[in-house]
Amino acid sequence: MTAGTVERSFEGFYADLDQVRSASGVRHMVKRFRRRGIAEPESRALALLRAHTPVGIAVPALLGMELDGTEETLVLSYIDGEPADNAQNPDAVAEQIIDVVTHWHTQRGTAFEDLEGAQHPDFASAYRADITRLSDWLRTADRFDETVRHRILALVADVPALLAPLADDTPVFIHDDAHAGNFLAADDRLVGVIDPGRARFTHRELDVFHLADAGAALDLLPRYLARAPLAPGWEQRRLLFSIWDDVKHARDADWRDDAWFTTKLDAFEKASSSLGPQ
Repeated sequence: MTAGTVERSFEGFYADLDQVRSASGVRHMVKRFRRRGIAEPESRALALLRAHTPVGIAVPALLGMELDGTEETLVLSYIDGEPADNAQNPDAVAEQIIDVVTHWHTQRGTAFEDLEGAQHPDFASAYRADITRLSDWLRTADRFDETVRHRILALVADVPALLAPLADDTPVFIHDDAHAGNFLAADDRLVGVIDPGRARFTHRELDVFHLADAGAALDLLPRYLARAPLAPGWEQRRLLFSIWDDVKHARDADWRDDAWFTTKLDAFEKASSSLGPQ
């Protein structure tokens, strides 16, 4: 699946990526996953993302998939662009990114989906299903500092109050990893979006918290909030979602960083003590 000349290689969190030029001169991308069980869900997420992204913004097309070899592999169409956080005109690109994100969030679903694709009548139920599975894994996962493990698991008790302001919200389409590095720009124009997480219909805040993960010069989170304000308690929920998202990363990528978790847990506790659940 790698026939051709490798022009560039990239190391991602879950996979290694090669930019390949075939003998006929056509470029494509080969994505080789380090852990089994991720390639097929990503292929489904890409199909959903293609269906729900505005015309004119490219999403990689699936050209091939190998699930039985040494590494699970996706072969994807090439998009000629660079990560948006490298844009020379960040204001122009940032506003185009927010256009796309708000477009996703205007598309409504009939139920809230959890990470496994099961449907729930409300967001709290869907999110609780996700963190129940993650909690079960975290309780026995190796190489975690015990204090960090305990502090993360203790967050489960805060979930009902923190999600209460979202009780009447409707499910919308999300990318599920909408940070600046997953948007591609060329000549200060947004041209593509890549690397969805578990793209699905759920609460928009699971997209919004990622907007601050990269590309500080783009100011994506303030721009989004200026257009589409969120319910009270957002600052606490943002940290809650980010912590549990990192638990998912720890599980799926065999990644550990106690200091990273401690910093986020301290920020959550500070936000809780200064604002309190609203």
